[in-house]
Amino acid sequence: MSTNSKKNNLAVLFFSLLCTLALFFSTSVTGVDRNSLPSTFHVTFQGYMQSPLSASNTETPEIWVEFLNGTNCTPETALFTFSMKESLEGNYVAQVTLTFDDYYNEISLPATISNGRVFIDSTPTTFIVDPSSLIENNTIQICQTENLSLSGTVIHEVQQPTLIENYQVVSKTVLCSYQQTDDSGLFIGHPVLWFDPETGVLVRAASQFSDVLLNKLGVAFIFGGVFDLVDYSENLNFTLVRITTPHWKLALIPIFVVLFASVVFSAYKSSKKKKQDKRKTYSNKSKNKLLPHTKR
Repeated sequence: MSTNSKKNNLAVLFFSLLCTLALFFSTSVTGVDRNSLPSTFHVTFQGYMQSPLSASNTETPEIWVEFLNGTNCTPETALFTFSMKESLEGNYVAQVTLTFDDYYNEISLPATISNGRVFIDSTPTTFIVDPSSLIENNTIQICQTENLSLSGTVIHEVQQPTLIENYQVVSKTVLCSYQQTDDSGLFIGHPVLWFDPETGVLVRAASQFSDVLLNKLGVAFIFGGVFDLVDYSENLNFTLVRITTPHWKLALIPIFVVLFASVVFSAYKSSKKKKQDKRKTYSNKSKNKLLPHTKR
């Protein structure tokens, strides 16, 4: 065989190897980018106030729903579902539904998946994080907008309660906090979030919950209590563990979080009321100044 033939054969072999490696890495990256999520799935949560003081209180504990227009309401529970669907063309649609009392609303929006996150109008949803980032002591960015960011620190893997019979779900705990660039004062809680370690899908939350999809419904946040998993797609393959003995230490985490957040939120509501009363007083004084003085 001539030298040129050997060189040509080596070149062909080298080119074939490069093509194989390119295909391998392309497939791997696509798999990571899809975040190991099924093409269609859903998770449903029920939010309710959880307080050790409720037993001695005649009033039913209520959560707080704050709307972006400044109004609010206090239902006993709230039910919300997050779902994803992939079309035949490979496009994604994210949907969220919210139900409490006589209120029902839903919205569906185009979504994109990138680096293990699901984005709505370039804003990542809180419902899904990159599972590869769920490493103990790792600080992750949960959500970020023009005037608000939510970040958290991963602490450990635990089993958290659900509303699915007598099962707990294995999850990674993320202690979060909000940072604001304005003085709206809406986001005051320190949420605790729990994510499935395999898919990065949210499985539980406590204290305060907000998301870009809820914002699209006009909801700023849902405050108070816990948001427990009540239903999910079996193709998500969450790890459920039947409860045999009470995990009272784990149960104390959301209770302490809610108690702390309730104190802070009460201060916020009191401050908000004082500002409203002050504006009313100022308005009345201004009106009095405009009234003509009568001679006695």
